[in-house]
Amino acid sequence: MKLRWTSVAWSAAYLLLLLSLATPLTVITMFFLIVPGILLYTTLSTRAFLVHVAVVWLAASLIFGPVILLQALYFIIPSIVMGYLYKKRGPAFRTVMAGAGTILLEFLLILLISTVFFDFNLANAIEDLLNTAMAPFTNVADSSLTGGFVWSPEMSQQFSSLTVRMVPFTMIVFSLLIAAVAHAISRPTLSSLGHAVPKLPPVRDWRLPRSLIWYYLIGVLLQWFGGEAVQQGFMGTILLNLMPLLQFLFMVQTASFFFFAAYHRKWNPVIPILLIVAMLIIPPLRIVGILDIAFPLRDMITRSRR
Repeated sequence: MKLRWTSVAWSAAYLLLLLSLATPLTVITMFFLIVPGILLYTTLSTRAFLVHVAVVWLAASLIFGPVILLQALYFIIPSIVMGYLYKKRGPAFRTVMAGAGTILLEFLLILLISTVFFDFNLANAIEDLLNTAMAPFTNVADSSLTGGFVWSPEMSQQFSSLTVRMVPFTMIVFSLLIAAVAHAISRPTLSSLGHAVPKLPPVRDWRLPRSLIWYYLIGVLLQWFGGEAVQQGFMGTILLNLMPLLQFLFMVQTASFFFFAAYHRKWNPVIPILLIVAMLIIPPLRIVGILDIAFPLRDMITRSRR
């Protein structure tokens, strides 16, 4: 009975999250939309899962029309992928990566279909959106409201072009965040329901591969000495996405090192959190993560405790 009513409760939560897609709240709720699907798929049989989802989809389509089912389909697929791996007791890291990869592949597939079959141009769409949003600032050279700031069509074109080139990085981070949030909620919830699943290792034990240092070094050298041809060509697009992604990973490694040092040095738990906040304010502090990957800093900490 507990499991049945729990499933009904999560189905109701799933319906509310689906309905939120038609509201401005979707900016927040999209990060939680795959959670109910994961829990339902993991705790129910396949037939029961399909029944619950069908009822929720039917209710959502009656309220907002069949169009919402396309969005529902987008989010239910990664739910099934992660739920399947939870059922198989797959490693937590593999589960999160599979969920993130599924979300990313879905987006790329949608973008491909939109471009090929519906003549959709992402750069033009972003440029039109920017022109509409910045219309009050266009060609206003002297205004107390704008402070003399002028937004020209050329700026819209440049910004839209940059945004399109940054799509891979944006979608990778977006996909990882959704999958990580889903795991952070789903794993303890499943454990409370009697479905123990593996958890990620503590943040303090995370170690990124040393090869990232070489990728970063090559990227820096190309940015410094590659010239205009490299910056504007296909290689420039790769660098534009690769470098922020590597910097993000180094920040993660830095946070891991802070927690590692705090754990072994018996620091107050607040200290690593304050250090992470400082790193967010002062991004160059990510060099700690680079040094942690390149050199045995952790061995020095543990040796000094002996």
